[in-house]
Amino acid sequence: MPRLLATTIAAFALAACLRAPATGDPQPATSGQAQRFSTIALDLLGPRCATASCHAGDPPQAFPQLDPDVAYGALVGQPAQQATMNLVEPYAPESSYLVLKLRGTQSSVGGGGDTMPTGGERLDDADIAAIEAWIANGAPND
Repeated sequence: MPRLLATTIAAFALAACLRAPATGDPQPATSGQAQRFSTIALDLLGPRCATASCHAGDPPQAFPQLDPDVAYGALVGQPAQQATMNLVEPYAPESSYLVLKLRGTQSSVGGGGDTMPTGGERLDDADIAAIEAWIANGAPND
């Protein structure tokens, strides 16, 4: 029994010395994950969200405007209308309302409305992971 206790204590001590990635640390991309906003805007937001019936036009039917040429400024560091947080919080996908709306977990922060995008097929996990990876890496504008 003392040997098991010593092994357990040693394991915890070693784990405490290892640095875990912190929120805001750049995260490595896996295959298919976008690291550029232009890729997200043109491949995901433009065709799936910036439609005439939703987030396109000036003013759009729904907040925010997600036409590829203005989406970055409409998302990054901008307050959400349905919750007390930003739409995109650089380095923090878990604190970005956009991610919660795409995952359908917006009610966990007091948000409401439908999972996005509405009226069509939801983004798949790989597409959402690409957006999360971009945010985790600081939501850079390219």
